[in-house]
Amino acid sequence: MAKNVAVITKYESDLLRVLQKTEVDLKVIKPGEIEKNDLNECDCFIIIGGVEKNPLLLEPRERILIDEQLYQGKKIFSEYCGSIGTVYFEQPQRTRFEQLVYCDQTTEISDWEKGDLLDDQYGLRIRPHDISCVHDTPILQYTKRHAHDSLEWSEDLLSDVSDRALWFDHPKNLLISSFQLCHFKKNRFSPKGRIHELIHFILNWLLDGSVEIPRLTDEYKLGPDNVNEDVEHLLGNAITHAMSWFSDAEILLNEGKDGVLEGLGTEIGDAGTQRVSTAIRTDCIGEASQAYLFHYLLTGNKKSLEVSDNLTNFIFDNMQIKNNGPLHGMVRWTNEAWEVCYQDDVARAIIPELLKALYTDETKHLQSCVDALKFLVKTTGTDGTRVPRTDNINLNERELERLKSQPGNYPSAHYNAYYHAALLLAYKLTRIDEFKEVAVKGLETIMGEYPETLREHSQTQELCRLVLPLSWLYWVTSEQKHLEWLYMACHDLEWFEHKNGGYIEWDDGYKATMRNPVGEGESSLLTKNGDPVVDMLYSNNWLPMGFLQAYFVTDDEYFMHLWDGIAKYMIQTQIFSDNKQINGGWARSIDVDRMEVYGSPADVGWGPWAMESGWMQAQIVSGLMGGMMYEQLKPYYRK
Repeated sequence: MAKNVAVITKYESDLLRVLQKTEVDLKVIKPGEIEKNDLNECDCFIIIGGVEKNPLLLEPRERILIDEQLYQGKKIFSEYCGSIGTVYFEQPQRTRFEQLVYCDQTTEISDWEKGDLLDDQYGLRIRPHDISCVHDTPILQYTKRHAHDSLEWSEDLLSDVSDRALWFDHPKNLLISSFQLCHFKKNRFSPKGRIHELIHFILNWLLDGSVEIPRLTDEYKLGPDNVNEDVEHLLGNAITHAMSWFSDAEILLNEGKDGVLEGLGTEIGDAGTQRVSTAIRTDCIGEASQAYLFHYLLTGNKKSLEVSDNLTNFIFDNMQIKNNGPLHGMVRWTNEAWEVCYQDDVARAIIPELLKALYTDETKHLQSCVDALKFLVKTTGTDGTRVPRTDNINLNERELERLKSQPGNYPSAHYNAYYHAALLLAYKLTRIDEFKEVAVKGLETIMGEYPETLREHSQTQELCRLVLPLSWLYWVTSEQKHLEWLYMACHDLEWFEHKNGGYIEWDDGYKATMRNPVGEGESSLLTKNGDPVVDMLYSNNWLPMGFLQAYFVTDDEYFMHLWDGIAKYMIQTQIFSDNKQINGGWARSIDVDRMEVYGSPADVGWGPWAMESGWMQAQIVSGLMGGMMYEQLKPYYRK
């Protein structure tokens, strides 16, 4: 016989919608109206407090009524409630860098193993005061470890009683969740299968397994429904889907006249709302300009060309120093970091304009690109590498002389390879010998250290970042050793290709520098070699354009084969959702075993759900569009 279930809640939630789909007699009661109902008619209770930021705290008269039902032995599931049974809690705190770990297998959850992890994204939790709750092993406990999917179990995970997240308290018919669970679908808890099994466990316990527990439709899915369609058709749809994201997610500002927003931060909270990263980054603006340029070349849509021009006009009208002083040509990093210059970001801001000159003979901003590169060359070391960034506050005459008169000692593809690529492309357009000399020297310095380059996030990242620059190096020099380097990088990269597509994060010797303590800096997604994690912000995002450029300069179908593989992977990992913020985009971390957005939340700024307008969206869709018109673009590399 169906249960009579009372749900005490102020508002709708995913958890309530699951219950509404079951065959139970459901009574929804708002706080403040509990006294109007005969609770003795109800078999069990769910208190849902997580529909608001502040936990639900029942008024004393109503609390007495709930206590009576509890001590009669009726089951109560309490979610994010400020006080229940003997337990009371601290003030809410965010769970951004924490994950939930499964601790107690005596309460079996289907397909879960001890040490398995669950990420509740940017939720809220209330720590129970340890003097008020039982000290038995909880079902779930919060932990702050750099890990993916599971942890090797150790008892020290249970060291802080107040970190418990889901547990049976006193009496044993009381199940408590100290965290916001009710919006599990909208908040995109991951992995998807694991959160649905958890919901199934909780409701099965509450209802004594008497009814079937349905599964809600997921908030998003990756890839189109019919993956067996013609690849060219799928590509066309993926491109349309991706280009719509810039407007639908309100990333493009005033048709490009005011630039673009950086994108979306990783934090998902408050019933599915994702943080918008509002910085105006010059690199993202340039990369978005490239996407609109390629869209114009592919479709002939003059509106796209206009947007592309608006974006590049914004860069050179607003983000470049033009005072003819010692810093002339310097391109600013962002509207906040106004006096900071990263050469790889500058390169990705101006490469689209250089490509525009190559493909369309439009040279309006070519001199501004030259000025930007001359400033970078002036601050580059004798080995052709540049320090990761310069700050104008330090660039006096002595510092400028020091930078150019000694080695930069920074053989990092992350920071320097795209800078060298920009120099090489500019050389092709201007024949300024200095650009070629610095680029060749710099890339030879990097490859002199290969594969032990200075890695930021992973070995995979460095390889991905080398494909396009090494392609243009061979294009400029025609030297056999430079061609061999290109093949070597691509062959080495293939060792990390996953059976489901994409190239997983890997780092021999764990030498990458971005392995900061959780939440204390930027961090690689890589927790250990072998994790089925693909990074779409720092690694795989460069490959569609990189493989395509390698094909253009070598005419070797091997590189088009690689492009075809990464293009299919991008089709399979594009987001489809009713949520316009994410629909058509790509997220940073893909678990390629599960084929869903999932990864370690350790990075302080760019976690698994980060979506960069330039580095990711624009780079990926540009590479896809370029591949669709490879026959049209290829002749430009034979001039």
